[in-house]
Amino acid sequence: MEYTERQQKIIQMLKAKSPLTGEEIANQLNLSVPTIRADLRLLTAVEVLSARPKVGYVYQGDNQAGVDYATLYEQPVSAIMQPAATIKDDATLQVAISKLFLQDVGTLFVLDQEGQLAGLISRKDLLRASFNNSNPESVLASVIMTRMPNIVTVTPDMTVKQAGQLLLKHKVDSVPVVAQSAPQEVIGRITKNRIFQHFIEQA
Repeated sequence: MEYTERQQKIIQMLKAKSPLTGEEIANQLNLSVPTIRADLRLLTAVEVLSARPKVGYVYQGDNQAGVDYATLYEQPVSAIMQPAATIKDDATLQVAISKLFLQDVGTLFVLDQEGQLAGLISRKDLLRASFNNSNPESVLASVIMTRMPNIVTVTPDMTVKQAGQLLLKHKVDSVPVVAQSAPQEVIGRITKNRIFQHFIEQA
């Protein structure tokens, strides 16, 4: 398996001295813990490192003969995407709140009356709107949503690595997967958790 330069530095660091906490690793790299969290998750998932509660990370060997780099990173988004949770732009705030929690998702994708992607609503959006409005039945999804074109999207032919890079770059947890031939037709979603689950499944 091919590792990034930063992942290789983490491996060498823990080969030389184990255990180290996430903070100690981040300090030696002059980075923040959130910045290296994805690297630590991956190295733990493929069992190069083990994470010991209240102790830190321990190097346990690069036994990755069965892990294929292409399988982890180069699979198309279409292979791991999940169904999208959608709502119409004329739905009320109350309906949006109910749907988000009933479907246990972090983001709802808002569709216009033609079924095209018009925006999205996150848990933060709903929480903010709930505080600002005493009557959730009077507020429409179209009023509180983040609108196109300020939404990051991916297509099903993009790789898992490309999708993950977009999630990290834009600091979002979920993006809609749209059809290649119709950039406002939502056909699924991809999340940070789904990508992490994919790594675990392939380890």
